[in-house]
Amino acid sequence: MSPRLLAQVLSLALLYALMVGSFHPVDLALGAALALGVVRLFPMAGLPPVLSAREHWRRTLHLPRFGWALAVLVARSCFHVLTVIFGRADLANRAGVVEVPMGERTARGVQVSSWVMSLAPGTVLLELDWGKRVMRMHALDASDPDKLLQQQDNFYQRYQRAVFP
Repeated sequence: MSPRLLAQVLSLALLYALMVGSFHPVDLALGAALALGVVRLFPMAGLPPVLSAREHWRRTLHLPRFGWALAVLVARSCFHVLTVIFGRADLANRAGVVEVPMGERTARGVQVSSWVMSLAPGTVLLELDWGKRVMRMHALDASDPDKLLQQQDNFYQRYQRAVFP
C-alpha cells in the first residue's frame, strides 16, 4: 500500500470514527474497510493534483468568486423550487432528463460540475456517461433543454473553469 493511499484510508477511517463517536477497534476496522472501498471505488476522491505555485495561487484567487457564484445559484434555485411548492409556477409535465456535454472539463472538473448540479435544488445528477462524455441530469423544469445547457456551460465557463477546469 502506497503512503498516499495509506494516508487517505487512515484519514477517512478517523473521520468515520469521529462521526460515529467511537474509537472501538471494531469501529476503526469497519471505518478502514469502508475507507478502502471509497478510495478504490472513487479514486478521484483523493488528494488534488500537484500544481505549480503560480497555478495554485491563480486558482486560489478565483475560489471566492466561484463560491459566491455557487451561493447565488443555490439561492436562486431554492427560490425557484419554493415557487413550485407554493403553486406560483406551474411545472406539470415539465420535469425531464437533459444530457449536458462534458466538453473540455477534466475528470475533476466533471466531478465538481456534478456536485454543483446536485447541490442546486431542482436539478440532480443521474449518470456520468464517459463513453459519450455527457452528464445526465434530471431537472424540475426541463421545458427548455437548450436554456439549461446554456446555464450549465455559462456557470462552468465564468466561474468554475478558473478553479476546477
